[in-house]
Amino acid sequence: MKEKILCIQLKQIGDVLMITPAIRALAEANPDAEIHILTQKPSDQIFQHNPNISNVILYSGSESVRDTISLIRRMRKERYTILIDFFGQPKTAILARLSGAPTRIGFDKPGRSIFYTYPVKASHTEPYSALQKAHLLTALGIEQVKPKLEFPVGPDEEAAADRILENIGRDQTKRLVSVSPVSRRKYKIWSAEKFAAVCDALVDEWDAQILFLWGPGEYQFIRDVREKMRHAALPDYDIPTISETVALLKRVDLHVGNDNGPMHFAISTSVRTVAIFGRPLQRNWTPPNQNRHLAIEFDPGCKESCHYPDCELECIRDVSVETVLGKIRIQISQTA
Repeated sequence: MKEKILCIQLKQIGDVLMITPAIRALAEANPDAEIHILTQKPSDQIFQHNPNISNVILYSGSESVRDTISLIRRMRKERYTILIDFFGQPKTAILARLSGAPTRIGFDKPGRSIFYTYPVKASHTEPYSALQKAHLLTALGIEQVKPKLEFPVGPDEEAAADRILENIGRDQTKRLVSVSPVSRRKYKIWSAEKFAAVCDALVDEWDAQILFLWGPGEYQFIRDVREKMRHAALPDYDIPTISETVALLKRVDLHVGNDNGPMHFAISTSVRTVAIFGRPLQRNWTPPNQNRHLAIEFDPGCKESCHYPDCELECIRDVSVETVLGKIRIQISQTA
């Protein structure tokens, strides 16, 4: 019997990107299976060109009874044989139980495991989020998963990235470094002054061109860094789609930024990265056993037992410019 599999992962796009290694492993182990994904906008863009996904179902975010019943009916109509709840929240655990899928897999969490036929205990040996999520596949006998993130883009996105770089004056004889100083979480924001110092050093030491990346409502971060720089970065451009941003990242020589969505997008393209971490532990969000993606974190003594917001955010505040430049020098030496 041909398997029909539904994977569920909602919320932040970085979290959704983390399930792509598991989906690839699932498809490799079940080449005849039809795999669907239940997710939210804008994360659906991750799967628009993913060859392992046959169908994307959008979760509206509505908590109304009418919309929930409509979603459940749609799930039951599909007659899934396997459901994997990567999100693992109460609402998705309940959806899993009501989906009609005979095999339901999710993490063994209080109040949720009763909704799964195979509740899986979390792995304590794989800290990287993508591998933590992929651990659910052990219920299907899939033990080994490569942590490579995937965000394929199409020819339209590739062409859009080329137009953007041409319009803003990209000089192909110079290194192109993308910089993303943005975050919606205070404990992930490295200062504009320090980002400006790093950008100026990239120009001074390597004659690099700086390409800022930002999304809707985030331009103030870019403006603050620009105002503190001695050198000019590449000019502004219309905010691209997330898929177009990934295409832009495929064209840079190095990406530097906070622990945020663009950092994970950059990792998916295999461009070399330098990530600055605050409260989150870098081991949870950086691929293991590699040297293409270097992370920087400062532990003032409370990283493992964080008591945010009752702190001064020393973990991000006290990361030095020189430490970041040291990692950048390592990366650039590998691309010379």
